Amino acid sequence: MISPTGRPWLDELTAATEQFRAVIASAENDDAALASPVAACPRWGIRDLAVHLGRTHLWATQILDGADPRDRPQDEPSPDESLAAWYGAVAEKMRKALAEAGPDKPCWTLVKEQRTAVFWQRRQVHETVVHLWDAQHALGRSAEMDPVLAFDGVAEVAEVMYPRMLRAERVSPLPKQLVLTATDLDTVPVKIGDAERSLMVRASAAELLLLVWHRLPWHRDYGDAEAAELIGQSLVP
Repeated sequence: MISPTGRPWLDELTAATEQFRAVIASAENDDAALASPVAACPRWGIRDLAVHLGRTHLWATQILDGADPRDRPQDEPSPDESLAAWYGAVAEKMRKALAEAGPDKPCWTLVKEQRTAVFWQRRQVHETVVHLWDAQHALGRSAEMDPVLAFDGVAEVAEVMYPRMLRAERVSPLPKQLVLTATDLDTVPVKIGDAERSLMVRASAAELLLLVWHRLPWHRDYGDAEAAELIGQSLVP
């Protein structure tokens, strides 16, 4: 299965997890760096972020093998184990499991309309990309995203995350549809919600992804203040 960038999802996953592992490796011998606060995840430092992402990879790996999705892994590196090495091993275990499963293997997913393993290929790429940004931002480093991949992450929020929040009754339906246009791409907008009236939001693809995942503050150039209020709601878990 090919990602929006033209590369297979598993290649995207390898690239994203390796970048995350490298960021962790660059910080793990510095206690202050490992404790750097992750702005989007209160009370977390870099180590907490890495353990969370590793556990998320393990969760997807278990699901591919038929485990109950309510069974969340609690694994973490031992006190004398390299955090980067632990994360790298977990990420590779997941990548191999996804490769062996292939895109069409039936499995549980977050949406009943797509109960095959390709869902987890895409989901784990976007999970890693957002948390890679978290780690780089916490360490005060610049972070770049492929705009096409970032905009697919916005589409995933519209197709998977927001509908899931509605089904779980964690949020009320948006009173106006959010129409998200990537200013750095020549492509159709992503629409969140199905209300008759709409609000436009315009920003780069990376900014839109970070906005819907509550990683960036609103800027007036993005659109109307009402859109800021709606996009600030819980569109994602």
